[in-house]
Amino acid sequence: MELIREMAGRFPDELIAATLNRLGLRTGKGNTWKKHRVASVRSYLQLPAYDPDAPVKTLNAAQAAKRLGVDSRTVHELLNQKLIPGKQVIRFAPWQIPVEALEMPTVLEALRNIKAGKIGRRTEIGNTDTLSLPGMA
Repeated sequence: MELIREMAGRFPDELIAATLNRLGLRTGKGNTWKKHRVASVRSYLQLPAYDPDAPVKTLNAAQAAKRLGVDSRTVHELLNQKLIPGKQVIRFAPWQIPVEALEMPTVLEALRNIKAGKIGRRTEIGNTDTLSLPGMA
């Protein structure tokens, strides 16, 4: 119930249901979460519904990526490096990134460097010329 409390009003019911299901959580009767089940709990707890017309205060990673002109993997990398401030209610929940955070000088500098090719991903890819399989010579 705490996750629904935290996410209510900020995210649509179907996104809340998807997050609960990714976490492997079930309803009190052992069912998977569906939009109408989240809406029922939200109504019972008198929690606000998501309003798509409300002023945007936070963005998820995909929305932030679109505004910044990069892919969502880049935004996730910047979140992991703590260059973009953001939070998740719980792991696998959508990121909540303050809109104003996208204008921070550190974020803009990191994006300039990424787009100019000055810095890349932290992970490195090994030799891709040959595929080696365990047990195969």
